[in-house]
Amino acid sequence: MKKILIPCFIILSIYGNAQNRTATAAGTAAAATAITFLAANAVKKEVAKEISHFRSKEYIINNIIGNADNREIKFETESLASDDSGGLISVAFNCTDVNERGLLLAFFGDNRNSDGNIGSAYAFRYLPLNEAQSILQRLEQVRDNNSKYVSESSNVNNVYIQHKDIKFVLYRDSGNQIRVFWNGFEVIWEQTAFDRTKRRLNKWFK
Repeated sequence: MKKILIPCFIILSIYGNAQNRTATAAGTAAAATAITFLAANAVKKEVAKEISHFRSKEYIINNIIGNADNREIKFETESLASDDSGGLISVAFNCTDVNERGLLLAFFGDNRNSDGNIGSAYAFRYLPLNEAQSILQRLEQVRDNNSKYVSESSNVNNVYIQHKDIKFVLYRDSGNQIRVFWNGFEVIWEQTAFDRTKRRLNKWFK
């Protein structure tokens, strides 16, 4: 009997540990990519302002700074560029107390909820400063290097690059456009907003 029970306990233990690891990994992934859906009657211009001025701070203290305990933690934020009609909202962030600084990208547009319905939503993707500056520089170089190609046939010729879990498609449609795909979002990063983000981020951390 003991010989039968021992393998059973081992199998149950392995199965239980595997379930725990799966649950932990799933919880971590969900926390890292949490999406907030908006009311159907939400005014995008007002929501964009709330995201850049208020919700960004909430994300920073909960997901970047973490528990303050008994400390008084100082940090700075500044909205760099936004698009009231939806797209990417960029916010610079600096906190010397926890040695973190960089760029918050707020994806703001349509997404699919757990029921499969499409609705307006937003979510944040944090890029540490060096990483943010690197990808902004790369996007600018790709745009410049392929300017002739995308100009030859507007909305037909495209250039695709990827940075980790973020995908970019560069093309022309009444001017240069960057379509960005991340976590179920598909948004347009307008040329003016992109250039302003890059310029202001470098100036802010100069």
